[in-house]
Parts: sequence; C-alpha cells; structure tokens
Amino acid sequence: MASSRRRTAAMQSIGSTAVLLLQLLMATAAQSKLLVNGTDCIVRDPLYNVTFDFNALSSDLNHHVTSEESGERFFFNVCDDERQPVNRTEPRAYLMRAGRKITLGYEPHLQLNDGRFQFSFTGEPCGNGSHYTLDIILLCSYERTPEDLRVIPHTPDQCRYFIFWDTPLACQPLPTGLANNRCTVRDGTDRHAFNLLPLAGANHEIPLPDGSRFVLSVCKPVRYGHLTMCPPGTGVCRVNGTEYQDYGQAVADPKVDASTGRLVMEMRSKSATDCPNSLIVFECGREDGLETVPVYRGLKGNCTHEFLWRTPLACRDTRPCSVTNPITGTRYDLGLLANRTYTLTSPDNRTYELGVCHIPASSRCPLDAGACEVSAKQSVGLGAIASELQYETTGAPYLLYRSGAVCDATSGRRWETRLEFICETDPVEGGRTGAVVPPTVVENGDCQLVVHFETVLVCEPALMACGAYNESTIDQYVDLTPLVDSTRNYEARGGEAHGRRYFLNVCRPLVPQYGLSCRGGAAACEATFDGVTARNETTLGFPDVSLVVAGDTVLMKYLRGDPCPQDPVTNLSTTVEFHCQPTAGRGTPVLLEIEHGCHYRFDWATAVICPPERAVPFEQSNCSVHNAATGSWIRLDGVLEDLSPCDKRPTASVDYRAGALNLYYTVLDAVNCSHTNGVKTFNVTVVCAPDSPIDRAAVST
Repeated sequence: MASSRRRTAAMQSIGSTAVLLLQLLMATAAQSKLLVNGTDCIVRDPLYNVTFDFNALSSDLNHHVTSEESGERFFFNVCDDERQPVNRTEPRAYLMRAGRKITLGYEPHLQLNDGRFQFSFTGEPCGNGSHYTLDIILLCSYERTPEDLRVIPHTPDQCRYFIFWDTPLACQPLPTGLANNRCTVRDGTDRHAFNLLPLAGANHEIPLPDGSRFVLSVCKPVRYGHLTMCPPGTGVCRVNGTEYQDYGQAVADPKVDASTGRLVMEMRSKSATDCPNSLIVFECGREDGLETVPVYRGLKGNCTHEFLWRTPLACRDTRPCSVTNPITGTRYDLGLLANRTYTLTSPDNRTYELGVCHIPASSRCPLDAGACEVSAKQSVGLGAIASELQYETTGAPYLLYRSGAVCDATSGRRWETRLEFICETDPVEGGRTGAVVPPTVVENGDCQLVVHFETVLVCEPALMACGAYNESTIDQYVDLTPLVDSTRNYEARGGEAHGRRYFLNVCRPLVPQYGLSCRGGAAACEATFDGVTARNETTLGFPDVSLVVAGDTVLMKYLRGDPCPQDPVTNLSTTVEFHCQPTAGRGTPVLLEIEHGCHYRFDWATAVICPPERAVPFEQSNCSVHNAATGSWIRLDGVLEDLSPCDKRPTASVDYRAGALNLYYTVLDAVNCSHTNGVKTFNVTVVCAPDSPIDRAAVST
C-alpha cells in the first residue's frame, strides 16, 4: 500500500511540476537574460563554456507520445540522422486528432533560454491568426532510464503544446566519480547499508528570506535547467537572481560521522570566495513516502552551511530478507522463500544445497553455512548464511554468502555464494504464496557459486510492455509476446568470427542458463567463447524500455548495461530492430554493428509482426490454399478430412502472430439450424505445430 501511495504521489508531483514549468515558461518569456540559438543540434553555454550536443536524440523512427487527458498522439523527430534521407516536404512534428493529421512544424529551432533547452516547431494555421506550435522542453536527468515523454495537460482547442523530455544530454558533464556511484554507506556494525539514491532524482529548493534560494542535490550534481544554471559539479548551489554560487561540490556517497554517528554528506566548494562549504545531516523520519524536504539550519562555525534532512532512508532498517528498490521504491520481501532447503544439481553433476536468508536444521550443510556442495561422504561450506538482501542500481536483488571453505590454498581465497533473484515473467501457480521455479546454477568455478532464482516476489507492479501501437497505422497494435520465451534464450548470429556469443530474450530477463553468468535480470548478454566455455560475460542491458513501432519495423531498446570500455561514463545498451518477413517464422537475431564500442544493434526478421494476410486464394482442384507471401501451398484434404472443406470453397486468411491458417465457410442445414435461416457457419483454425500432430480446432454455429 505504501508503494502505491508513493507512485500516486509521484504522478501528482509530475503533473504539478509540469504545470509549474508551463507557468514559468509563460511568465519569464519576456524576462530572458541569456538566449542562445543552437546550430546543427549543438548549443554552447557561454557561462561555463560547456557544449551540449543533442544529435543523439535523432531517431530512426519518429518519437511519439500520447496525451493522457485526450488520447491524442504527437509524433516528432529532432536533429537529422545522417543515415536517413530527410524529406523536407513532410512535417517533422504532427498531431493525430480524431483521424486528422495536424502539422505542428517542419524544422525544429533549438534554443538555450536562461538554462532551458527547447526545440520549437511552428505549424499550420490554428485560427484567430495564430499557428499550431510545439515546444519540446529538454530536462536534465541523470537516470539510466529516464521517464517517458509526457505532454502537459491541455484542451482540444489549444494551439500551443509542450512536451517534456528527460535526457542526460541536457546535463552538464558528469564527474567521473559520480557516474556510477551507488550513494550507499554501511553503519558501524556493518549490519545495515544506508542507500540515499532515491533522493537523487531531482533538485531540492530552499527559499531564503532575502529572496535568494538554495538548490540541493544528493549523490548527483544539481541539474542544470531553467533559472538553475549552477556551476558544473555543484551539489549545493545558492541562486540570487542571475548569480549562481558554488556552496559545495557533489560527493558520491554519504558517510557515517565517527564522532556523532550521524549520517552526513560534506560538500566542499571550489569557489575562490571565503569557504562557502555545506554539510547535510540526514535523520531518520518515518513519514510515509520519500518526498521529504531539506531544511536550512544556518551557518555553523565560520564557513559551513548546515542542512537537516529527515527521511526514512536514514533509518536503520534491519528487517531481514527484504530490500527497497532504490529506483522505484518498491519493497521486496523474500521471507516466503526462507526456512526451506533447496537442492539443485549443476550440469556437471555436482549437487548443492542452499537456503534463502535462513537455512533449516534439516540441511546437510556445515553449521552457519548458507550454501554448500554435498556428496555421499561430506559437505563443503560455500559461504556463511546472511539475511541482508542487497540491491544495486543495476541488476537484481541478491544475497551474498562469504567466507566459505578454503578454495585456493595458495592464495587463501575462500568460497562465496551469490544468489540473484530475477523477476519470473511466466510465474508458476501460487508464486505469491511461496511456490517457486527451481533455482539454477549458472556458475560454479573460480571460488564462486552463482545461482539465479526466478520469483514473482521481485517483480515490479508494471512490467515492460511488449507491444505498441503502430505509428504509421494508428489503430494497429503490434505485439511481440509470441517471441517471449520462458524456456530458453535466443542466440544471435554475427559474433562467431570473433569468438563471441550474444544471448537475448524479448521483453523479459534472460532465462537462467548454466555457464552464462551475466548480472541477474539482464535481457542481453555478450560472452567470449573458447569453443567449450562461455567466459567474460558482459551485460548489454535490462528489459525496462517500451517499444517503438512504425510501419513494419519495431525497435526494442535495453539500457543500463555494464560500463562501456571505450567510455566508462556511458553504459552499454542494445537496440533490436524487428522487421516483417513472412517466410522467417519466429526468426533469429543477427548482430549488425557495435556503435562506438558501446551500443549493440541487432536485426531480427520475423513473421510475428507481419500484418495478417486477409485473402489467401483457395484452389479447389487440389484442395489447397496458396500464400504468395511465403510461396507455400497448404493442402487441406489430408489434415481436415473429417470436416470435408474441399467442396465448400472456404475463405482463407493467415495470422502470422499465431502461426495459424483461418478458414471460413458455410453449409446448408435446414434441420439443425433453423434459428440461423438454415445456415451452419464454420470457423476453422489450423495451427502450425511442427513437434506434434496437426492441431485442429473448429467452431460451428
């Protein structure tokens, strides 16, 4: 219930923030102190000589967003993609309203206006001498998975529209130490880890009596934005009119003050003035939700400004076997999985026993061991039991059992076990009450046992949507669900020459697989292959980004992968481009390229997304239907003899998504069908089933 209230509060906050931003747009338009025009999707901030390049916002397909109020759909693109021809006669931005296409503009005009980046379009006449306009406001976001595009509330007769777009491209360069920080610290007993990352999603403002204000950010620098043009790297910024002063550089993690036991963040300024440093003190506050506000406590000593911040994240929460997702605020509790022994066997015929947070006395493991390898003669401890469930900003919740038996006598290394809990997208019946999919050993070498544990107990309330409406055909919904595979992963072609293997799944995490130890929850993985074993696994992204559909092409993106070796401040990502090919069946992904060493592009030809063939001709002479798209003939006399369709001249269609042939025909039956004017109707579906006898289904009316 608390999680639900937090989500509701967050949505209300987004709405109120959008309205406030609109008010600021209108109120300050005539008061701009800094106005810079962009060129070729690039603009330079003259205050700090920082260049912002938005060319990466160009898309192979149009961006699109639907108004939650009216259901109207906006389509647009910004910047020119060098790989795509640009048609200057077609609008770059338009609105679909009640089946009508309203032009919003042909060319985007990029401006930096007092810290606010925006693309402006001007379109067709709207009435009263005005034109339709669209302003796309770019907001700085350090999140690996920014919020979806959103339209602020508007009325159908409105001529001016605003879309908000969160992107890291609207941020100043992120200091290296803050790129992948976890914003955590353990208390003195090492029993609890404080995680303040959920506070890092926005700037926090504190107004002062003299009309100035403090702007604070935790774990990340203050976000550059409208009337918040703070110096790069600033964690505490004082804003007085158009003056922006550094009151402390952002730090990666909090710390526990050894003398007072307080959870604090100390921020030292790089300013040349008299040491305007800052200290944020975090205190436990049990108020529901995470949206708390810091309070200014004044100047302490000669040059340190102190702030007090009460938040539940500063409470020493030692509830065993549970953890809060720092990104979404969802609480995971794995207590239902405890108090039982799980026995599993790896493909190399080694047997293991393990427990989750607690192991019962019936286990054959040594005392205090959370996992062990067992044989007829003995058991070897692979790590001491622990009940503290942990969660990093990327990956899955996990338990880490350390200090097992000695693994390598020369180095003194000991065994450890890592249990990673992955959302089960094809759950077993009763999963919420403790029923589980058997855990899988994915690695059992190099002094580490890695086990993947699929369970609905770590699923978010809303999973990734595996379908989307077609941008080109507004009412057509394209669904990739038939490609979701809960029994195996897809292996892409294209990396064999380099000794690499690529594993993917669709709209869900990879299925646990022995020898493939990418981070739990990953949907795409790269591994080197020596001909026998997969090694050096690299995570290429997680399944938390929705689809984009246009024409017969579908784009699916996986973000938040491992740091890119060529650019450590960038995370690896994956784009899979699906396109219709009626002869491909489900199809197989193929690696196309690796852009700049960081972004993996795959092509996937599949029949699943092809629109149905509504009219497939029937040839009565040989009782067959012919699908010209695949060049195939399907004989009906051998598979549907008991229905005798050959003399009925059936109407045929093909459903590629279901892999089915649909037949429709009627026969006269005055005796049994008087209520339908003596006509019996047959709808017959023949489903492709290569591993079993042909399925036959018929419905007659």
